[in-house]
Amino acid sequence: MIWSPHIPVSFEDFHNTWKTIWPVIRENLLGISTHSSQDIIYYAPLLLPAEAALLVLGVAVLIWRWRHPGAFLMLVSGLGVLLIGGTLVAYPNSVPPLINHWTPAFPAFYVALGVPIGAWAESRELPRRLRWVLSATLAVGLSLLGWSNLDFYFYRYYADPASLKSNAYRAAQQNYEIQTAQSRYQASLGPGYHVFTVGRRSPPYDPTTTQYLVTGQEWTMLTNPDADLPSITGGSKGLAFLFFPGNEQYRGLTRKLYPGGAEGEVTTRQGKHLFYTYVLTPKQAQAIYK
Repeated sequence: MIWSPHIPVSFEDFHNTWKTIWPVIRENLLGISTHSSQDIIYYAPLLLPAEAALLVLGVAVLIWRWRHPGAFLMLVSGLGVLLIGGTLVAYPNSVPPLINHWTPAFPAFYVALGVPIGAWAESRELPRRLRWVLSATLAVGLSLLGWSNLDFYFYRYYADPASLKSNAYRAAQQNYEIQTAQSRYQASLGPGYHVFTVGRRSPPYDPTTTQYLVTGQEWTMLTNPDADLPSITGGSKGLAFLFFPGNEQYRGLTRKLYPGGAEGEVTTRQGKHLFYTYVLTPKQAQAIYK
């Protein structure tokens, strides 16, 4: 527990307990749409701002109709999980918000998101010939929200260790940032490439995430570049070489063996260097092997 587990029996006890609990509650509320999760599983707030606004409206409607069994059940299940697992239970080296501890409350959250939309749709008194306008408006609005979520997760979201407040967690999660950037970079190449990570000092690779973003792409680890680079056999795909810190010395050998490619660099949004790249298009690669 985040405070001495006894029931406050005096004003001073209550005041001290509240001073301990309130900062956690505040961080949890901000974690809905403002502060990134600190659980080292998800590196962003739970919802987009527009969805957070719908959640606030939905919770207000549920509180207003709390005597309804369904509304009462959603309030108890959602707030109970947020209070117990998300607020009162402490974990070593972690600080709130810990969105992974909110997982049992997700059904309640998404019900609350849908409540204001359903209430608005039911409250519209339109002539029969104009009811299609309401359906079209709802379809467009929900489609925009869906597109915003897809755009955020597949193009703007990444595992950023700098967003973690815990020094221990930040140090332990450095590889996630590189893995995410590598997966996104490989996905940007498309399936028509064979990707090679050059050198032993490369960070761990996450093929599951990459396969989720792009299918049909080949990847090979070259642990002995001096022998492995010359032995690459030709094919119909382009060639992409990744050089992580500590393996930059192999860039020259790669350019010599496979001339005509384009050099590049992948950095974080803050400009931090992650790795160098060297890419030959399928046409350039086939020309070398002829």
